Amino acid sequence: MVGEKAGGKKRGEDTHKTPSKTKHDRRNYTDKELINDMIVPLLHQWTKANALFKPPVINQCRTIELKLTKLWHKAVETSLGKGNLARKNEFLHTLDTLFDILTCKCSIQLCSESNCSHSGKRENNSHIDCGCPREKKIPALELEFIKAQRTKAEGQGSMQMGSIDYSETKKQIANAKKREQIREREQKKKMKSEEAIQREEELCQDVYHFFDSSSDEQEATSDDIGRLFVSFKKSSPINVNATKLSELVDLSLEVLEPPLTTSLTSQELRNLKETPMQVPKWPSHTQSVERYVKMVTEAAGHVYSHERRE
Repeated sequence: MVGEKAGGKKRGEDTHKTPSKTKHDRRNYTDKELINDMIVPLLHQWTKANALFKPPVINQCRTIELKLTKLWHKAVETSLGKGNLARKNEFLHTLDTLFDILTCKCSIQLCSESNCSHSGKRENNSHIDCGCPREKKIPALELEFIKAQRTKAEGQGSMQMGSIDYSETKKQIANAKKREQIREREQKKKMKSEEAIQREEELCQDVYHFFDSSSDEQEATSDDIGRLFVSFKKSSPINVNATKLSELVDLSLEVLEPPLTTSLTSQELRNLKETPMQVPKWPSHTQSVERYVKMVTEAAGHVYSHERRE
């Protein structure tokens, strides 16, 4: 019996195999694969121009994918001779213009076009009347470049992309990171504030239940509420460097002591919980309330200003 050579084919074995599907095989290269492969270098080119060119300043990847798909279908129809001459010329003109993925479509005007007095005297020689949200605005440093790219003819414009400005890119990345950190801190403060409000609402529900319950239940609940108030007694430091009311105290604290109880001791609070919760029948009118608000406001302003000077 004759042996087979190493690596030889066995009798009856099929030597023809189906070629593997690769991106270099044009017959098996789908439109979806083509679009996905185009998005990465496209985003890289925009980020190369400016590190701030990322969502939401530019479109999301899904929107870019739809734009590329639509443009590719037009290219296929044009190559197959579909459509009239006007549509063909319109498509060919599109190939020479900027593939614009910026969210902001507001008109940009150069200083030289509007006879601006700052023409040639500053780094940014352009203006834009933009009503877009701040996070979607085009960076002011790139307005002139975007204007040139949007108005270029036959693939050529008044400005072209050069090498990366590493110092400016590093600065932009640091600023973007700082804004993201500020946003995360604000989000955490908001969540803690919502949790504190929820706990306060639950406490109010307990108080409402206290008045609706029987006398025996009120006595037991009164002890619980008293212990709760005593254990939660906590003062919040005042931020004398605050520039707005929301920064006056740290809202991220779990419990803030009401100003009414700041001068009371724990024993006085324990005695206070035994006092019936009722409002005395004192005479009052609108002018007295307004006078009281004015006095409190003046006193608070005096204390706040005094601490700022120290």
